[in-house]
Parts: sequence; structure tokens; C-alpha cells
Amino acid sequence: MEAPPARPTGRPRTIDPEAVSLVALRMFDEQGFDAVSMDDVAVAAGVSRRSLFRLFPSKADLVWGGLTEFTQRFTDALRDRPADEPSRDGLRAAYRAGATFPEDTVETTRHRLRVIRANPGLAPGGAEAQARLTETIVRFVADHDGAPRDDLGVAVRASTVAAAAHAALVWWAQQDTGHPADAVDRALAMT
Repeated sequence: MEAPPARPTGRPRTIDPEAVSLVALRMFDEQGFDAVSMDDVAVAAGVSRRSLFRLFPSKADLVWGGLTEFTQRFTDALRDRPADEPSRDGLRAAYRAGATFPEDTVETTRHRLRVIRANPGLAPGGAEAQARLTETIVRFVADHDGAPRDDLGVAVRASTVAAAAHAALVWWAQQDTGHPADAVDRALAMT
């Protein structure tokens, strides 16, 4: 009678979500989001389908994964701005901090932005996070400019800055060179 195959001992292999996301984003960027299945990603990343779905419950989650880190850096930088600083200057500094991605995530971020731009159907996946970020900007502008949060000028300034920063990041992703924080800083200098 043959002995059953030995089960691996020790700790299970750790899966790096950033590495898996990069594999998926490269595939989405090169082959098209709709052309790549979760099974394709699992095979290319060398992980089981089950592990992939545990880390990323949907294909869209593979794309939107990095927004949390950006938002955290941005909101931390806003919180540290001087109270008497004009909102324009504070937002520019905070966006620069948010767009200073760790070097090991720059390629992932570039692919992520390209995939989002090429697939407008992904927009709902980031809508809630974007709404929270915009509300943070509105509060900051109102507080620093001494205006009510429901003021039209506050809404316009907040939306203009958010749109300019987003446009700069998408532009940067298409260029294949430079640093995202520099692109954002240049764009916000134009607003």
C-alpha cells in the first residue's frame, strides 16, 4: 500500500498582494481588462485561485488596491499643515506627499492609472473613496479659507484641485518617465 503524499510542513507560503496586483495590472494594461480572467491572473502570478480571491474578491479590487495608501499619505499631510496656511498651498503640499509613492509601487501605480483610464466602467469601484477624498478636501478648504463648507467657492476650489491632481497623475502614467509628485505639483501650480 502506498503512503499518502506528504503534506508540507511549516508556515504556509506568504503571498505578496502588491506583486500579485502588479502581475494583474500588467496583464490588464497589455491585453485589456476584459480579456483577462481571474484564472489567468492566478496562473500568471503563481497563486491558487482561492488565494487570489481571498486577497482580491473581484478583478476591480486588483485595480483599486492602491488608493488607500495614497489617501492615507494625503490626509496625514493635510492634518500636518499649519492652520494659518492658505488652502491652495496646503493642498499642493499634501497632494505632493500623497503622490510620492514608495519606489517599489511606482510601476504598479502607473499600470493602475492606465487601466482605470482605459476602462471607464471601473470608475464606480473608486467612486466611494473618491467621494470621501473630495469631502476631506472640501473641509480643508473651508476651514483654511474661513468659509462655510456648503459655499460654492469652496466646492469649486476643492473640485478644481482634485480634478487637476487626477489629470496630472493620469498624464504621468501615460508618459513612462518622471515622478508622479512632480507632475501633480506642476498641475496644481497651474490652478
